[in-house]
Amino acid sequence: MKQTCIKMFSFRPEDYHSMEHYLNKMLEDGWRLRWCKGTLAGFERTDNKYLRYIVDPYPMASIMNLKKFPKFRLNKYMENGWYAAGKSRGCYIFCTDNPSAEIPDLEDDIAVSAQKTCLMGSLILAVLLLTILFKSIFTPAILYNILLTDIYIVLTGLVVFLILYNLINAILLSAPLPKGPMTNLKICKRYIIHDMVLFISLLLAILLQATHYSSMLSYLILPIIVIIIGSIILIAISKQANTAHESNKRLIPLICIMGLLLLILIPLSVHRLQENSKADSQTRQKELLAHSNNLAVAHLSDFISVPGSINAIRENNSILGNNILYAEEFQNLDIFTNRTEMKSTSLAKVIFNYLFTQAQLEHSQQFQHNDLNGVIYYSLKNSNTVLFQRNNVVYLCTAPYNVDDEEVMELLLSY
Repeated sequence: MKQTCIKMFSFRPEDYHSMEHYLNKMLEDGWRLRWCKGTLAGFERTDNKYLRYIVDPYPMASIMNLKKFPKFRLNKYMENGWYAAGKSRGCYIFCTDNPSAEIPDLEDDIAVSAQKTCLMGSLILAVLLLTILFKSIFTPAILYNILLTDIYIVLTGLVVFLILYNLINAILLSAPLPKGPMTNLKICKRYIIHDMVLFISLLLAILLQATHYSSMLSYLILPIIVIIIGSIILIAISKQANTAHESNKRLIPLICIMGLLLLILIPLSVHRLQENSKADSQTRQKELLAHSNNLAVAHLSDFISVPGSINAIRENNSILGNNILYAEEFQNLDIFTNRTEMKSTSLAKVIFNYLFTQAQLEHSQQFQHNDLNGVIYYSLKNSNTVLFQRNNVVYLCTAPYNVDDEEVMELLLSY
């Protein structure tokens, strides 16, 4: 017979009676609470027939409590023979094996107060995240960087999810509580969905980053592998132990070893990631420079004969698009091209709008509207800059002063 088990443990603060009922039901089956974290809880076998649990959601009764349990209230429990056994979602779990221990009286409206606190917390968080999202969307420079950076795309998706999650949560919490104590054993699936999405977002960010730098994947997932393997070993050892004392005796050295490994691996992984990222970027840049003549950008040699020039290139890739910045210089002549190809025309329009605004600010000029064979483009005469969008591709090009903007347009349209 196994001595330990892990169960889903997800109850809302206003549903603290259900949490209490669940723990006492587990006691009837011979299981006592060992730990609870997030949406999971660990239990161990017990023969203590006098053991019982109560749950106090006082920290969630007011947003001003900041999830803190006051000392005077804790002392009241201890004086009555109760001791703290755990904490879940702001609710404190107390336990006693004293049959004569009195149950402290809780406020009559504490469940309603906890529900209002959760409702207020969800609304505040939703408003804050909405403010951040709108600020990002309506700030062209921020939106430009989001669309061309995978991690920012994942973070934006996560923010959108959290906004929807908290709004739905607030709607559900606005419903009145049923009369009398709630003692159903149904877990709260909202918390499980929330935690799963956070975990998937982390993995997605790692995988997207690794697709651009495949050599970095091992360094990104190494600490995660250690945690997963360590957790499996911890669970296996915990299940084999006959008593809590024996379990702790085996687990503590293993936890120390895991902690030491992570202390070594995390800084090492970060250091190697930085080195690999720099090396991969340099390698990719050399590859692009070696084939720069084949890139769909403007070169000095496309307009004038130059015996030799200095060029530089930078590439930004994301799941939504590709961006190439190419610059070339020879004596007092220079040329610059910003080419962005997005997955859709609407996304390309966002890039165009940002460059349209930014170029005018940088050059302190207003764009002039032009037409070349039915293609609309914009030009800054003083800096000899052209900007246009064709389907899902956006070009911004600054050419030498002696090159006509129509020549630049004809070249770029030929790609």
